[in-house]
Order: sequence, then C-alpha cells, then structure tokens
Amino acid sequence: MFKEPQNYTDTDHFFFTADKDLEKVCNAPKDKQGVFKIIELKNGKITLVFLGCTNFEGTQSSVHGLYDEIVNGLHFDKNPRKIAWTYQLIKDKVDAIDIYWFVTRKSDNPKTVLTELLKQHLDEYGKLPKWNK
Repeated sequence: MFKEPQNYTDTDHFFFTADKDLEKVCNAPKDKQGVFKIIELKNGKITLVFLGCTNFEGTQSSVHGLYDEIVNGLHFDKNPRKIAWTYQLIKDKVDAIDIYWFVTRKSDNPKTVLTELLKQHLDEYGKLPKWNK
C-alpha cells in the first residue's frame, strides 16, 4: 500500500467536486512549501491519480506556496488546475477528488520529496499515477 509522506505535522486535506470553486475550497497554506497528492473518488473506488509539489529554489522567500501551486499550477493539459480539474472530473465522470497536502521542513526540497514518492509508487505499482505521465 502506498505510504504517506512521513514526519510532517502540518498537513490537511480538502475535497473538490466539479461544481465547486477550487480557489474557495483549497485550504492549503499560501506561504509554505510542500508536496500534495490527489485521490480520485469514482464509483465507490479510490485511486491515487497525482503527486505534486511546490517549486523550491533554495530559500523560503522564493517558495511558490502550496495554495498557489494547487490552484494555479498547470494540469497536464497545460491549463491552470482551477479550470482544468473541473473539466477533467466531468470528462472522467469522477465523483470528487480528495487533495492531501503536506508542508515540508525548511531543510527539505519538495522536488526531492516528490521524487521519492514517485519512485515508491513506481516500485509498488509499476507505473506512475495517471496524471503524472
């Protein structure tokens, strides 16, 4: 079973459905770096569909916050998530997605944490989550 990122105490999650405004339901911090995962809820099944992270350039002041990354970051179709996820959920007939976010420590590079999570998923399932392709 896929493991959660460990040793992070500042964490939470929220649900998003196609009839909601992602900017309003997102509860991730605007000023902290981290990683996040997206769980798809469809026909009573749950599936990990995406692992992501904030941009990190070495200093806390240059951090692209979790909120901004989740809401305004680009989906694989190159559209901002606040628009693309609505269309993706409708297209795939998904009931909802559950977005879990984890604030990483200042000494952690979120891209390194993300790489480890993706490697773990690849090792366990033999493929990346479907939105990470």
